[in-house]
Amino acid sequence: MKLYIPTVGDSLMLTADWEFDLYNEDRNQSLMEFVKDPREMARHWGNPKIDMGAAPCVIPSGSVLKVDRIYIRKGQGEFDSITFMWVGNSLPAKIVHETNWRGEAVLRRVSKKPVRFWVKLPCANKIECNPVP
Repeated sequence: MKLYIPTVGDSLMLTADWEFDLYNEDRNQSLMEFVKDPREMARHWGNPKIDMGAAPCVIPSGSVLKVDRIYIRKGQGEFDSITFMWVGNSLPAKIVHETNWRGEAVLRRVSKKPVRFWVKLPCANKIECNPVP
């Protein structure tokens, strides 16, 4: 076994399908939308009506993930995580119907959005990959 610790900006090509726990929270919204996760998005912490737990998710072999953030702190192991961008995938721009503060119906344009998500460190350690030069 060879140790490789990526830095922010490194890209990794998956050499096998990667199954991990996808947590229902705002920072995973783009991946949840991209993979069509059926759960209602948990936008408010502590709302007992929304399942904020994890569900299995798979990213196929051959996909390229770019390291966007690494969070590891001594004594804070439960928060150790890595954030990735799924290279070559994005959510398209769209028009959404909303209600403004006056209760009026309005249309808002949402720009194209990259697929960005985080995983807990133990899940990231299951990745089988090669660095992309």
